[in-house]
Amino acid sequence: MGWWISIVVIFITTLVLLATYRRHQKKWGYRREALTLLRRYKRDSKATDSAVRYLECLKRSAISAYPNSDIDALYGKAWLHFLNRQTPKPLFGEELENFICTSQYQKTYVFKDDNLYLAVEAWIKQHSVHYPNKVYPSTQGPTT
Repeated sequence: MGWWISIVVIFITTLVLLATYRRHQKKWGYRREALTLLRRYKRDSKATDSAVRYLECLKRSAISAYPNSDIDALYGKAWLHFLNRQTPKPLFGEELENFICTSQYQKTYVFKDDNLYLAVEAWIKQHSVHYPNKVYPSTQGPTT
């Protein structure tokens, strides 16, 4: 009788461990891919286009993390508001906000330091996938 109890306990423990492993893989799979892509962009990109590639990686990661939301439509301050609400502390401050909202669309720009890279990397690692479905304000002003 003791053997059967041991077998059942081992079987249940194995099932719990497999479920935990699958949950971990699902939670971190897209993060690993995004971090790999981000590092490749840092290594291979020219200074003038690396910032845009970092932002592409960030948007891609956010869409993967929150597939049932309208993240792809967010831009400007609404996009940054969303990003900053998903981490324990805001990662995108005034300098990055200015760059993301305006400077990146200028014909010539150079982002000289790694602040954007570090913020994107930290967001991918730290964001929470458990957020309530909230409406994010539009950057276009009131709609009629």
